[in-house]
Amino acid sequence: MLRIIAGKYRGRKIATGKHLTARPTMGVVREAIFNILSSRKPIYNLNVLDLFCGSGSFSFEALSRGAKHAFMVDSDYYNLQLPKKTAEDLDITNNITLVCCSADRLPRPISKCDIVFIDPPYNSGLVDSTLDGLALSGWLNDDALIILEIKKDEDFKYNKNFNVVLERTYGIAKIIVFVQQCD
Repeated sequence: MLRIIAGKYRGRKIATGKHLTARPTMGVVREAIFNILSSRKPIYNLNVLDLFCGSGSFSFEALSRGAKHAFMVDSDYYNLQLPKKTAEDLDITNNITLVCCSADRLPRPISKCDIVFIDPPYNSGLVDSTLDGLALSGWLNDDALIILEIKKDEDFKYNKNFNVVLERTYGIAKIIVFVQQCD
């Protein structure tokens, strides 16, 4: 059972369903990510973009800690019904926007975002195209932080549009934090 770790909705359930095609991020990794975030950028009143959102655990954790809005992107329509249910249960449907599309082909920006979570299926080969698409998407504020979760031995090209500010490994997961390259 997946639960929100901290903040206003601490302990509340996140819907995962029997047929979730995504792999939810372990609580210890989510907690570590939000500890990293809290030391770098206060999350209060920020917009979050959650690519490959699955159950929406990153978005709900951010909203629980004071984020203003979460844009949740998943290519699987049925996966998007899970964050929709959780938002209804938490009575925060006005604080989320569900977007059904491929994370590497984002639609025109609805709003600029301050924090981006990217959690593709491990070894899917989607990291490069997603980072390339994100760099050109118009979704990012100038000082946005991008948090990528991949399998610790997964290989990808570091995108020239982003600078790595931190890398950490937790079990089989590797977390990489990027900022947009300033010209």
